[in-house]
Amino acid sequence: MNTIEEIVAKQFPCKDKFNEILNEIKVLRQDTNKQIERLDANIEKNNERIGQVEEQLKQQREEMNQRFEAVDKRFEEVDRRFDIVDNKFEKVDKRFKTVDERFEEARVERLDIKRHIIKLDSNMELFLDKITKFDAWLKVVTGNLGTEKGQKLEELFALGLSYGLKNIEIKPETIKLRQQFIDTEGSIYLKKGKFIEVDIIAENGKFTAFEVKATATTMDVNIFAKKIMLIQHQNSDKQVSGIFISPGANSEVKEFCAECEVELLD
Repeated sequence: MNTIEEIVAKQFPCKDKFNEILNEIKVLRQDTNKQIERLDANIEKNNERIGQVEEQLKQQREEMNQRFEAVDKRFEEVDRRFDIVDNKFEKVDKRFKTVDERFEEARVERLDIKRHIIKLDSNMELFLDKITKFDAWLKVVTGNLGTEKGQKLEELFALGLSYGLKNIEIKPETIKLRQQFIDTEGSIYLKKGKFIEVDIIAENGKFTAFEVKATATTMDVNIFAKKIMLIQHQNSDKQVSGIFISPGANSEVKEFCAECEVELLD
C-alpha cells in the first residue's frame, strides 16, 4: 500500500503543487490572451493599413488610368494633327505634281514653238532663196541684167538658171559667159576663121550652151544650133548640149527646136 501511494505521489503532484500549476496555467493563459488581443489589434491595424494602401492603390490606379486616358487622348489629338498635316502634304504634293505637269506641258509647248519657229525660219529661208532665184531668172529671161558684170553677172546667171533649169548644181564657177570659138577649118560655117560667142555651163566634163531670146525666130534657133555643132566638133571628148530659152516661143520656133534637137525652155 505504501508502495502504491508512493507511486501515485510521484506521478501526481500534491494539491498545493497542483494549485500552483493551475495558477501558472491561468497566468500563462492570461498572457496568451493578451498577446492574442495585441496580435488581433495589430492585425486589425494592419488590415486598416492594408485597406488604406489598397484604397491608395485604387486611387493611384484610377489616377493612372485617367492620366493614361489623357495621354491616349493627347496621342489621338497628335495623330489627328499628323493626319491633318499628312493631308496638307498630300495636297501640297498634288499641287507640286500639278505644277510639274504644267511645267512639263509648258516645256513641251516651248519645244514645239521652237521647232515651229525653226521650221518657219527654214521655210522662210527657202522662200526667200526661191524669190531671189526667181528674180534672177526673170532678169535672165528678160535681159534686164542692169550694170552687173564679171563675177556678179555669173552669180546672177547661176541663180537664175538653177531656178529655171531646176538644177541646184549650177554654181557661179560653172558659168562661162561670152566664150569664143573659132571655126578654123570652116567645117561648120563654110568660112575659115569665123568666130562665135556663146554662154556655157561647164560641169562634170559636160558643156551646156544656152542662149536667151525674149522674142525668138527660127533663124535665132538655127544660129544657136550651129554654135552647138561647132562646140561639139571642137570638143569631141565632151558631151555637148544646148538650151534655148525663149519665154512664150511660138509653135514654129518649138517645132524647129525639135528638128534641131535643141532643148527649148519657154
